[in-house]
Amino acid sequence: MKTLIRKKKYNLKHIYEKDQTILIIIVISSCFSILLFLIGILTIFGVTGISEDFISGVDFLLFGLLSIIGPIGFYCHLKEKKRREIEEQLPDFLREISSSTSSGMTIFDAIKSAARGEHGKLTPELQIMAAQLSWGISVENALDNFAKRINTNAAKRMAITVNKALEIGGNTSSVFNAAAKEIDQVKNIEQQRKAEMSMYAMVIFISFFVFLAVILIINKTIFAAIFDLQDQMPSGGSIGSSNLQIADIDENMLKYTFFSFVIVQSIGGGILGGFMMDGRVSSGIRFGFILVLISFFVFKFFF
Repeated sequence: MKTLIRKKKYNLKHIYEKDQTILIIIVISSCFSILLFLIGILTIFGVTGISEDFISGVDFLLFGLLSIIGPIGFYCHLKEKKRREIEEQLPDFLREISSSTSSGMTIFDAIKSAARGEHGKLTPELQIMAAQLSWGISVENALDNFAKRINTNAAKRMAITVNKALEIGGNTSSVFNAAAKEIDQVKNIEQQRKAEMSMYAMVIFISFFVFLAVILIINKTIFAAIFDLQDQMPSGGSIGSSNLQIADIDENMLKYTFFSFVIVQSIGGGILGGFMMDGRVSSGIRFGFILVLISFFVFKFFF
């Protein structure tokens, strides 16, 4: 007997919730990153003729990496910040609706009255919802559209709860008040989780800076002494009449080796620390971008 397996289709538009802006950012940053990668590879092989003293091929490769993770990370951060600001205003909006409906106003009039108030980032969304209600769209559909635009779990739960209450009937005012309390409780739990996980994220970030400092100290002390001794060695490769020899160490190769270690540490530590702090991969990408940029300037001016 054959078993039908239903396969889900995934695409960028589905993953990023039909956000055309983020798709444009991905395409532009990817093209720019590929261009920088090509320039970096050609510079390493000496095709471009760019002086390695000013900017090296590895620098171009790093810029290509930053150009692909930076824009998407910061865009998602700004988008998520707007969502959080809307969620913070949502309980006040629900309490205002609850107070208005308890005083005898209909939901339609209560929403229109709330849209004329000041609710920060939530105000434009309330104005859109009030306009849809004035066009004859039902309250249930207006709330569903509102939840889809904000696209947060709190807004979706609120829309489902209120629509079910309107469908069943009863005390609408208490439903809005209960929805506001639920959002407040979820927000308090999220803030508590963030406060606890931020301590672990700080340990990761501090470990990165300690690792970076250790690399710099080793380079300025141990390897600096080795390079000085290497410069003082005679052409035969031994010191005096003894057979003591020191291997020929390429200073640039050592620098790029340490640089690779630090870049891997900065990307991994940034992604893990940001994810632990905010619970989102986009936040980790943003912190990874910042740590990579710090590593680049440290190696450019202090190594």
